[in-house]
Amino acid sequence: MRLLLGASVVSDIGTWVQLIVVGSLVAADTGSAVQTGLVALATFMPQGIAAPVGGLLADRFDRRKVFAYALLGQAAVTTGLAIALGLGVRTPAVLTLLILLGSAAGSFGAPSAAAMQPDLVPPEELMAMVSLGVYSWNGGRIIGPLLGSVLVIAIGPAWTIGFNAFSFIVMATAVALLRRPFRPHAGDDADATVRQRLLTGLRTVRSNPGCFHGVTLLVLFNLTLVPFMGLIPIYVKAEYEGGTSMAGAVASAQGIGAIIGGFLVTWLASRRSRSSLIKGLQFLMAGGLLAYAWAPTVVWLVGCAAVLGGCVAAMFIMTSSIVQRDAPPHGRGRVLSVMQAAMGICYGLGLLFIGSLGDLINLHVAFSAGAVLMLASFALLTMRSRNWRSAIDGSDQTTIDPAGVQALTVVAGD
Repeated sequence: MRLLLGASVVSDIGTWVQLIVVGSLVAADTGSAVQTGLVALATFMPQGIAAPVGGLLADRFDRRKVFAYALLGQAAVTTGLAIALGLGVRTPAVLTLLILLGSAAGSFGAPSAAAMQPDLVPPEELMAMVSLGVYSWNGGRIIGPLLGSVLVIAIGPAWTIGFNAFSFIVMATAVALLRRPFRPHAGDDADATVRQRLLTGLRTVRSNPGCFHGVTLLVLFNLTLVPFMGLIPIYVKAEYEGGTSMAGAVASAQGIGAIIGGFLVTWLASRRSRSSLIKGLQFLMAGGLLAYAWAPTVVWLVGCAAVLGGCVAAMFIMTSSIVQRDAPPHGRGRVLSVMQAAMGICYGLGLLFIGSLGDLINLHVAFSAGAVLMLASFALLTMRSRNWRSAIDGSDQTTIDPAGVQALTVVAGD
């Protein structure tokens, strides 16, 4: 477990090095919020396409092996990206395509990685286990941008991205060294077709109150608030005349806030209901995003990024642990792949919407619109779903009625 967590930190540092370095190169060359956002989009959007296939693999084969092979695929494509940068390639479309392919390879293994977690710890420690992943990711967010800024100056962008390729190999080695298998539980649909197994995963999410509400909250969250993360490089350039170093400082502040937020929400969840915490977070996130949107100074901007980082981590820990808690063991990979696919697609759509609005007007207005839409969509969700509190808190595990599913599906698609 310690070996896996340590390797995860190394890999997450590499991912953030790549995201900030390539995003800053594109921002400097194009000055476009949309094209800068496409770099972040290429990093996370493949979840929407590859994660469902990864869910099938996670529920069919040893999850440890699926995860390790996916990491090796990421390493190979990232090496290609490093070579392209070394040859002087700076075309946004080419760089974005390579990042897209690498992220797609990783998305095949992501459901296996998530499905392994409930087998590593007892149920009462699952939320803490999810928190460790958040700490690793945001530890990478703190160190990665700062390290990337130094490495770009010292050795250039190509060798800097090469570090990310190496980090995937480190992670794959750690996964391969796990001594126990992580084979999925046998289900009733073991002999079903691929299409039937995919539909079974989707139906499981729709009929399970905890899974459905957790995924819906993640959809709304990724459509409205999370896109600010992918637009950090263009925001600091357009509004504060900053470059890679400033973007790295803002991203690192967000990572520090996320680690603090993860600790706080894990502590608070043992004292308050998750539904009350999630409701309070909506207002805190909206206020934080508005303050970030109109930050008068860089110091103010960095502080707001830290607050938002804490909110994002807390929201993700609570909602994803709800889905993991209620997903049936034999279909856990597919349920989690639906969650990851929804997050990836909605984050991509949110990036395109907020980025386009930023190019059309400015990013101050774009982020403000995201804050307002987030509160409005949460209010609509709570009005449409009468059992949202019991589903989130785990006190009601009955099947939700078709009318409720239809109503909430409208909310999720808004």
